[in-house]
Amino acid sequence: MIFTGTIIKGWRAASVMRIIALVALLLGGLCLVSDFGRPLDETLRDSRDAIRNHPASGEIHIVEIDAKSLAKIDRWPWPRAYHAQIVDRLNAAGAHIIAFDVDFSAHSDLANDTRFAEALKRANGGVILPTFQQLGSNRGSTFVENLPIAPLREHAFLASVNIHPDRGGLVRQYSTGVVTAKTMRPAIGAMLSESSSLAAVNFTIDQSIDPATIPRHSFVDVMNGTVPASVLAGKRIVIGATAIELGDRYAVPRHSVLPGVVIQAMAGETLLQGSAMANFGAVPLLLFAGVILWLRIRSTARLSHLIFLGIGIAVAMPLGLESLRIGSLDAAPALVALVSGGLMIAAFNIACTFRRNRLTESETGLPNALAFAEFNPQSKGHVIIAARVARYGEIATVVGAEGAVDLIRRIAERLAYAADNGRVYRCGSDALAWSVPRDEADALPDRIAALDALFRAPVRIGARAIDVSLTFGIVADVAVDTQQSIAKALLAADRAASQGLQWDRHDEAIDDAVDWKLSLLSELDEALADGQIWVAYQPKADITNGQIVGAEALIRWNHPTRGAIAPDHFIPTIEQAGRMGDLTVHVLRQAVADLEGWRDQGHDVSVAVNLSASLLDDAGFVAIVEAQIAHARFAPSALTFEITESAAMAHPDQAIQVMTELRKLGVCLSIDDYGTGQSTLTYLKRLPATEIKIDKSFIQDIVDSRSDQILVRSTIALAHDLGFKVVAEGVETLECLNQLRALGCDTAQGWLTGRPITNEAFVALLGEPLKRAA
Repeated sequence: MIFTGTIIKGWRAASVMRIIALVALLLGGLCLVSDFGRPLDETLRDSRDAIRNHPASGEIHIVEIDAKSLAKIDRWPWPRAYHAQIVDRLNAAGAHIIAFDVDFSAHSDLANDTRFAEALKRANGGVILPTFQQLGSNRGSTFVENLPIAPLREHAFLASVNIHPDRGGLVRQYSTGVVTAKTMRPAIGAMLSESSSLAAVNFTIDQSIDPATIPRHSFVDVMNGTVPASVLAGKRIVIGATAIELGDRYAVPRHSVLPGVVIQAMAGETLLQGSAMANFGAVPLLLFAGVILWLRIRSTARLSHLIFLGIGIAVAMPLGLESLRIGSLDAAPALVALVSGGLMIAAFNIACTFRRNRLTESETGLPNALAFAEFNPQSKGHVIIAARVARYGEIATVVGAEGAVDLIRRIAERLAYAADNGRVYRCGSDALAWSVPRDEADALPDRIAALDALFRAPVRIGARAIDVSLTFGIVADVAVDTQQSIAKALLAADRAASQGLQWDRHDEAIDDAVDWKLSLLSELDEALADGQIWVAYQPKADITNGQIVGAEALIRWNHPTRGAIAPDHFIPTIEQAGRMGDLTVHVLRQAVADLEGWRDQGHDVSVAVNLSASLLDDAGFVAIVEAQIAHARFAPSALTFEITESAAMAHPDQAIQVMTELRKLGVCLSIDDYGTGQSTLTYLKRLPATEIKIDKSFIQDIVDSRSDQILVRSTIALAHDLGFKVVAEGVETLECLNQLRALGCDTAQGWLTGRPITNEAFVALLGEPLKRAA
């Protein structure tokens, strides 16, 4: 990055430039809050979809009720015996999912209804039937749901097939489900993709998927066995009308008119391919346009070099994000701001000049330490950060003087992302420094971690790729003498390097905390031996009768000099050092011993122990568990291991293997913090768990939040259908407990059931009914 002073002739010219930028942003903002930019954004999106045009995955197949089928079976609606035949045929072929986009809400004759119901029963719940949401009356505002007739619902899943065109009459959006009369109903597209969303989430159908590449088979060909079973095996099948005479056709972007069943398949493909991307709206690019306009009035860059670059990025950025399946952006407000601003700036014809001054480091063009002192970060209430380039002398010897200068420039370019106003100062041959406002100081560790990740990519100098390593020092109490503060920051950076740390702070209190982290591991064995580390138990209560039925074992550390240390202050360090197995075995041994004591006293309770993600990769841990319970005076099922959903999903195959070995020992497994991770229905079915624990973020507002009630009700129903028990975390009030009882939850845990307590205090609670919270 080259540091330049920028001069706009005359203060009035500078003021006019600022006004132009403000007017341009106001025009962009007007476009943002109005509907003015919608046609442009839709046109741009359609163009991007045309560029990204690609085939379907081939996982979803359409069995179409086409003109050929209608000609062969010359009556409509067809007798349901034909639907029974198609189910049997697809089931025999090994289809993974069978879904109908056909209305079964009215009875036909008894014999045909019975044959179809029997076919659904033979499919063992592998068939999805449609529901339709519609207004209860012409003048009403209440929606009702048309369901398949009762005999058909008994052995099938139900899913919504509603399609909603936008104001322009085109189908662009789709929802993963609908809520009718407080009942959450997933959509067929979501079911085809096996999406695990617990809420109705709208997303844009990916029109870049070519609908012509979705495999289609005529209904009569499948029914008659003309389509080979190998073609259908393992596929997700959706059955619906494509014949023009049956209607059910919708206008869509790019593809003119498509049958409803094709739109359902397109929605499923969108979710299946991970193309249901979040739309980050127009604000990010409008902010980007503001940055471009601000840079334009603060620099001497030619109009075509900056405004046109900004327009190109504003057009290309959504395409890039969509191609990477990260998300999408609306570009119209930013384009309005950039084009209008560019035209106004061009009309005003600003002349900019470059200048360098004594505050510029001569080799690299970066501002130097004198410039930093003139900036005076102390008077502005800033924090100073310094970076030391490791092995700079060796690198400079290899790449030469010009290469070393280029290296410093490139390092500064990367560091500029974390610097206030993007300004990085060179304060020594191998040192760079910058400042940020004091109110951003708490975010510095995260910023430094992000910078460390950024420098994992080598810096290319000519044809050579150089691995660059930096250590960082922070000075919060900046002195009037900026040079002295820079020196302190560099000393902190050097200390970080000597201790193998990423960064350090020139502050005694923080130094003490760092020293504690460094000495923590050496104190762990002594703490385990001396009883400083002990096990607390948080009670769990049966929601039906309020009796204590078990407890979760929680680790606690009472340090002789530091007092009680919160688990999140020592567990991450222990886990990173690979010592979590020792800590878990300690908790397991104590929990097993205490559980034997409870059982010996006649208390029919269980205990749960948290299992670290690192232990899911440790095959030897299963042998340790087996040894612990081999001679225990209780059934293995009284012991539960709690595994967080995120840990189970990080490496699902390895997790499933270890969990399966644990289940063979007879212990129970619980999926902790359920709802906060990324598990899919497919993985949830594969996990050999016995219960799930719904995260407290879904429980604490359940009394007042209708959406949380719907989510929890759906989760409990799904868990019970899969044979899991359900534990609710974060239960703090009787109102919450009563709500969970009404929803069919099994077990409660939280402040209402009791805070974590000693073994003796827990024993005193056993046998007593649940009391009111204080």
